[in-house]
Amino acid sequence: MTNQFCISVIIPFYNSELSIKRCINSVLEQDFEKNFEIIIIDDASTDNSKNIIKLQNSSLIKLISLSKNSGPAAARNAGLKVAKGEYIFFLDADDTILNNTLSTLYKHAKENDFDLVFSDKKKIQNSKNKRENNYIYPENKVFNNSNILEEIKKRLFDPNYMQGVVGLHGKLIKKSIITNNKLSFQNELRYLEDETFVWDILGFVNNMKYVRIQLYSYYANVNLNTARSEGLSRAFPLSNFKIIKNHVQNCFKIRGLPSKEITKLGDQALIFFIIYALVSLSLSMVTGKVNFDKGFKSRRKIIDDINADPDVLNAIKNYSCSKYESPWIPKAIFLRSRKLMELTCTGRANKIIKNMRRDVRAV
Repeated sequence: MTNQFCISVIIPFYNSELSIKRCINSVLEQDFEKNFEIIIIDDASTDNSKNIIKLQNSSLIKLISLSKNSGPAAARNAGLKVAKGEYIFFLDADDTILNNTLSTLYKHAKENDFDLVFSDKKKIQNSKNKRENNYIYPENKVFNNSNILEEIKKRLFDPNYMQGVVGLHGKLIKKSIITNNKLSFQNELRYLEDETFVWDILGFVNNMKYVRIQLYSYYANVNLNTARSEGLSRAFPLSNFKIIKNHVQNCFKIRGLPSKEITKLGDQALIFFIIYALVSLSLSMVTGKVNFDKGFKSRRKIIDDINADPDVLNAIKNYSCSKYESPWIPKAIFLRSRKLMELTCTGRANKIIKNMRRDVRAV
């Protein structure tokens, strides 16, 4: 093996002084006995995060500092450029992993030379795991070429499917998949940049495995701003949704689907991610993660762009709405009604909050 390390753990961060030590400690405490590295990328933080990292004083840590705030995509790309691991593992600065995460995933990856291995996740909110005894699949699961294709299609018809194969976190990815195919994160995306990258990865994965253990802990704080809410509150032009659509279509093209089906799935992806973003932004507005007036202006700009775009108007005609979505949002898009879109998105956000309090599955 020409790589110096078995695993490169990549952690981008921006103003994460409240969580970065907890995150890093969870990696330093790994029981993994083989060589690994921790690449931490400072996206031009203005708080005390960098000093906290320097106090760790570990030879495993490599700290990279970006000269200006460029977003999580650029930060992760900076990490990928210097990563020397056989496998890549992405971890967010807000989150943690159990001390046997790397050893468990690496063992499963090597047993059958899997391109990708992923675990289940905890969702920690108010110090409780909201996914206690809740798993993506009932047992360990191996995916071959054909059922990988069927699995990734599910994402475009279910907004709750982020826990499945398209999520970035909790995955051990063979680095050769990334380097051999010259894959990288889309720098201009500050929202859905992680999932877009995984769509690229999944175009080339031949086999992968799910490990039914909640090794990754995602910390959800409804009162704090997140990278997602921050990305949505910035200018997010309609062209970004078309970029995501192109990545999705390219994934299916590489996997050998006929052009007619690729076009149909691309249209589904365009509308699906527009609705997903509108609801996510509305949720951030209602919960106060973004300033309501600022969020309202951003949402209205997206809606006005939608109403004027011929590609959207063509794609919405064939959109398949799942039972986990509000049917009124695609109807509003079809009718090109700004008012109805605003009302239905806010209504959907309020319903999600109520369901979250009752632990009901709805996004």
